[in-house]
Amino acid sequence: MKVLKHVVMWRFLDEAEGRTKQENMRYCAERLRSLVGLAPTLMALRIGEDELHSPASYDMALICDFVNLEGMLAYRDFPPHKEISAYIGKVTSARVVSDFFVDQ
Repeated sequence: MKVLKHVVMWRFLDEAEGRTKQENMRYCAERLRSLVGLAPTLMALRIGEDELHSPASYDMALICDFVNLEGMLAYRDFPPHKEISAYIGKVTSARVVSDFFVDQ
């Protein structure tokens, strides 16, 4: 069985929307975790903060699993996901994404 991995990494602003970087990172992680069991096509979600803090590092990474591309696109358009995505756009300075299939 193939699983679509959706990987996103962000660099957070030091301060935005009335919160510190750490507060925004915690808030965003909590909101994203709340989508597990709510977003019907989301199979699994893992999120973590960077430990190395090198110049090349991003502050936070997200890995989501989907059965197929259609499921990931449905998640992208799921209203609660769109809401947290819009907020993340306001509190981050950079974002990179990769989507790929792996054998499960």
